[in-house]
Amino acid sequence: MVPRKAALALTPKSREIFRKLIETTNSQGILLKYEISSQHALRMAFKFDLIKDAEVELTDQDEGVSLELSPDGITPKPPSESWNDDLPKLYIHSAAFMKVLGGTLDVEFNSETGILIPKLLDREGHEMEPNA
Repeated sequence: MVPRKAALALTPKSREIFRKLIETTNSQGILLKYEISSQHALRMAFKFDLIKDAEVELTDQDEGVSLELSPDGITPKPPSESWNDDLPKLYIHSAAFMKVLGGTLDVEFNSETGILIPKLLDREGHEMEPNA
């Protein structure tokens, strides 16, 4: 079954930055995970990993979100058109799927520090807390 709408919306800024990141690193995509934090004991965290070999790193349970736009240049390419297009995508790991379903992914770039900060927002626009 192919969903009619992507599980996670991407802002134009995040779509552009992830596409550039994948291009410059020669990756096959980016995987959004939800796992135990490496910095804080007994806390969960969202983690983004570059995918070097999709056949090894992805499972059938991971959901792809296209980084491309429809021919109109405005709306995101729906899953029905991007399911098997072999283009790089943002993949949502099966463990993160229900946590981010219906949310939006945005990014902030701090030009002073050069740090890129991804932000996951829920349906109401509030930043998602991995431990809530």
